Amino acid sequence: MATKTKAEFGGLVPKSALDSVEYAAQQIRDAIVSGRLTPGTRLIEARLTDQLNVSRHPVREALKRLSREGFVEVRPNRGAVVAEINPENILEVYALRSALGAIALGALAKKPELLTGAVIRNLERLARNALRFAKESDQEASIDNHLEFQDAIVKASNLDKTARYFEELTAEVIRFNNLLKMSYTDREKDAEERIDALAKALKEKDFTAAERIWRQSFTLAAERFIERVASETPAT
Repeated sequence: MATKTKAEFGGLVPKSALDSVEYAAQQIRDAIVSGRLTPGTRLIEARLTDQLNVSRHPVREALKRLSREGFVEVRPNRGAVVAEINPENILEVYALRSALGAIALGALAKKPELLTGAVIRNLERLARNALRFAKESDQEASIDNHLEFQDAIVKASNLDKTARYFEELTAEVIRFNNLLKMSYTDREKDAEERIDALAKALKEKDFTAAERIWRQSFTLAAERFIERVASETPAT
C-alpha cells in the first residue's frame, strides 16, 4: 500500500528559508489560484502547519491575510475555507480592477510624458502578440499576454499603491480562469478592439478613448465570467 506524502495536499511544499508568514501565505495562495485547493475546502491549521513545516502562528496570520485578499472565508463552526466563486465576487473584482485602471489612466492624462517611447513600444509589442496569439489554438498565451498588457498600463502611471492593488487582484482573475475553465471564442476581435485599439489610443494620447475602451473591456470580461458561473449552476 502506497503511503501519502505531505505534498499531496494541494501540492504544498515545506518551508525553506523564506519568511514564515509570507511563505505560508504564498504557498496557500498559489494552491488556491491554481485550483489545487478548490472552493469550500477546509483549511485546517494543524494540517497546514504539518504540510508547510511552520508553527501555527504563521499559518494563522497567513489565513488572515488571505481572508483580507478574498481567497479565504472564515465560517462559523467550520473555520477557514477556500472562498467560493460567485457573481458578486466577480463583479467586485472587475469593478475594482476597472477603477484602478481608470485612476492610472487619469494619472497618465495629467502627465503624458510618463508614456515614454519605451512604454509605448512595450504596449505595441504586447498588442502585436495579442493579434498573433489570437490565431493560435492555445488560449493561455492570449490570457497571459492580456494580463501583462493591463499591468503594463497601470505600472506606467508610477502610482505604486494602485499598481500593487491591481497586481494583487490579477491572482483572482487567474483563479477565475482556472476554476471556471473559460473558453474565449472571440480572441481575434478582443485583440483588435480591447488591446490593439487601446495601445493606439495611448500612443495618440487620446485618454478619453483609452478610458472608454478600458472600462468596456472589464465590463465585458465580468459579463463573460458571470455567464459561465450561471451555466454551471443547476436550475432550481
